[in-house]
Amino acid sequence: RTHTHTHMFLSYSRRQLEELQPNIGSFVQTLLPIPITGVIVTLKSQSAPYDFVSRYFAPWNGIPEDPVTGSAHTVLAPYWATVLGKTTLTARQCSPRGGDLFITLTPDDRVHIAGHAAIVVRGTLSLPQP
Repeated sequence: RTHTHTHMFLSYSRRQLEELQPNIGSFVQTLLPIPITGVIVTLKSQSAPYDFVSRYFAPWNGIPEDPVTGSAHTVLAPYWATVLGKTTLTARQCSPRGGDLFITLTPDDRVHIAGHAAIVVRGTLSLPQP
């Protein structure tokens, strides 16, 4: 458990991770009394170019499964950097849409994330003048 109230679980195989079909309603009913905002399931990758793979579920925030989650990787990156002994990582989030993330941990404990993006909404935000 981390300070973000996201819980992380390790999986056994990428196939098992990709085939995972959690009962989202059961997640919320079972875990709601615990202060939690998300569940990450992850494992060390068995094939290049990825160092680790993951999925992220956050039904408590109205997101059954997030396709590619930068915030989850701010939790995952320090963990996998320690396990793998490296500060530059390549990750795959294995949701049905999925995506690749290119991650660097800096000496001052920051996590830099890069990747390809998809525009899902465009608009204009108008704020009241102070």
